[in-house]
Amino acid sequence: MKQDAFFPIVSLALALWTGSARAHDATPFREPGVSHVIHLDEVGGKVTDINIETYVPKACADKPCPLVMVMHGLLRRADQVRDTWIAAADKHGLLIAAPHFDRERFPTRLYQQGGVQGEPDRAKWIYSTIERFFDKALASGRVKGQDYVLYGHSAGAQFAHRMMLLMPEARFSTVVTANAGYYTLPGFGELSDGRAFPFTLAGTPATADTLRKSFAKPMLILLGDQDNDPQHEQLNKSDGANAQGPHRFARGQNFAAVSARQATSLGGPYNWRMQVVPGVGHEQAKMADAAGTALFGR
Repeated sequence: MKQDAFFPIVSLALALWTGSARAHDATPFREPGVSHVIHLDEVGGKVTDINIETYVPKACADKPCPLVMVMHGLLRRADQVRDTWIAAADKHGLLIAAPHFDRERFPTRLYQQGGVQGEPDRAKWIYSTIERFFDKALASGRVKGQDYVLYGHSAGAQFAHRMMLLMPEARFSTVVTANAGYYTLPGFGELSDGRAFPFTLAGTPATADTLRKSFAKPMLILLGDQDNDPQHEQLNKSDGANAQGPHRFARGQNFAAVSARQATSLGGPYNWRMQVVPGVGHEQAKMADAAGTALFGR
């Protein structure tokens, strides 16, 4: 997909940006090790700076490598979630990029839910920010291929699976949603007692056709079988979330089952799969290791 055909570019606004952030809006993945780069993007009608935590293993110092975009959880610690992928990056030869969406500028409506509600312009969704950073990553010459893996754990898993559902044309090769607190069920209200987004796709621009496209792209629903505490302090306990199951493990299994049935009813390819990680609870590092092995293990 050509860059100029995907989303409008805010080049004029970026050209007018001044200050220290501009000096850091540099090429990512230049040297091995942990680092970060400031990505300038238009959010809410104004240009803002988004910190991207990165990691380049030594094996990728002199050659392009696959890119994994890692979405942080509720605590918004992009540096920590990047670090949970270092072992997998070293083992499999991966570039890691973990965007930081702080709570002050990117509350739940914008981060976990992508800024979709009430916004018809897809270029203004936070999902589009990921695509525009990917343009920068491609321009660096450091990324192997023309796509990326999108991974999210917990709140990041909410971001990841909703991006799959609402923007299947994005350039991810596969999506991994790990231990999400609750899900957007892939239907239009009929799957959850008439509930709308974020519990179903009702009230979004999604259609049966775009949902078929989502089902056709690969997604791994990764679940720790010990993530089964119905009283976990970070677990969403709203009526809509509780209707999907008492805890994350049950909700993930429900999402996988509902998705498979919905794909069958719509027809077309279905390339989603569920994998259970035994003995693992709500643990970022262990889930990242399992995802790395599932996707890149030989």
